[in-house]
Amino acid sequence: MQATANVNGLITAASDAKISIFDRGFLYGDSIYEVVRTYSGVPFYYDEHFERLENSARLAQMELSQSRLFLKEEIRRTVASSNVQAGEEVFIRYAITRGESVLDLDPALAKKTSYIILVKPIVDWNPRFYQEGMWLAMPSIRRNSPLALDPNIKSGNYLNNILAVGEVKKLGADDALILSLDGKLTEASNSNVCFVQDGKIISPPHEAGTNTGNLKGLTKRAVAEVCKKIGVGYSERPLRPEDIPSMKECFVSSATREIMPVCGIRFEHGAKQVFPSGGGELTKRLIQEYKKYVAEYTKTHAKEAFF
Repeated sequence: MQATANVNGLITAASDAKISIFDRGFLYGDSIYEVVRTYSGVPFYYDEHFERLENSARLAQMELSQSRLFLKEEIRRTVASSNVQAGEEVFIRYAITRGESVLDLDPALAKKTSYIILVKPIVDWNPRFYQEGMWLAMPSIRRNSPLALDPNIKSGNYLNNILAVGEVKKLGADDALILSLDGKLTEASNSNVCFVQDGKIISPPHEAGTNTGNLKGLTKRAVAEVCKKIGVGYSERPLRPEDIPSMKECFVSSATREIMPVCGIRFEHGAKQVFPSGGGELTKRLIQEYKKYVAEYTKTHAKEAFF
């Protein structure tokens, strides 16, 4: 297959795709997006991703010019144009920008939203992240306050996360574990974080009012479903750095990472917390149970397959 893009209906090789320099997504990060991956050609949690996109639009006060049905058909056209073959899997990123306007921040000046669909081979993560685990570090950069920017707007403006990742990379870490303004754990740069304590899964919450600045992760939702299915306790509550030493295991979750072990966390003051290499007993079990959950989902949603 080849990486393929669809910009407002024009499908090209991804390297040839173009957007207007007056597009507000380019100018201001005034956009929302979702990422879906396939299993056996079936897009995982497809409707749930669209529900979250529509919620992002509502929170961003962005009136979508494209319907869900229209976008689904455009995604299907783009996947078909990528020449993906049976046995391959794809990464699908679809973004909606507020559209083009003159150089002015007033959102009302944009009259029609634009859409950009990118289809490419699934992300090939460093095998070390699964064999040993990834290192997280806490940067001095803090997560934007939910009072300034609702974290459940899955926005194209990632400068907060980019600065955090840039800082921890210089410390030798693989990703950032970002703290809120009041010192609570939020999440990694593009994935949720979970811990194991007393044989149960604990994760920072995403509910409004917790002031943690977390996206409502769909893969973390699937993890919670897996836990329920196999009888493992799952809960969400505010966590602070001082809670980490009592945790026995740690992992991150996202659509493309799935469940990825964390082998250590570096605190701001330089101390480190080490977790089992390659994931502890429960993390390893969840990785296997998650695969079974995905296989069952793929089977029951086979009619939605793109290829």
